[in-house]
Amino acid sequence: MLKNIVKTAVAGIGFAAATLAIAQPASASSFSWNVGDGLITYVDSGNRLCVEAYDSEGARWVEVRINGRTYRDNNNYYGDPGSLCWTLSLTENATYTATARSYWGERGTTISRGSRSFTA
Repeated sequence: MLKNIVKTAVAGIGFAAATLAIAQPASASSFSWNVGDGLITYVDSGNRLCVEAYDSEGARWVEVRINGRTYRDNNNYYGDPGSLCWTLSLTENATYTATARSYWGERGTTISRGSRSFTA
């Protein structure tokens, strides 16, 4: 009998937790994404996007496409560390997809780095 009471209580707690999780509004997300030739960072507070092509031998660039617009950092020579940043106009609690590509002159090819979804 005690087992049945414990099972019922655990099931009730699980149901309540699931209900609360589903009822929560979409949460904002920030991320830092290493794409091999550089780094893409999005900070939700302020809708700030930064793209950085790593400083190394040969020309490099990293770009990310979000909401139909492309953001790119070029690092075309030695000693050009840093990144470019933008404030994006995104709708709160909407989901977006960031699609990245990068290039490194030593390799001589552009590589698709995939996509990542996030909520603004």
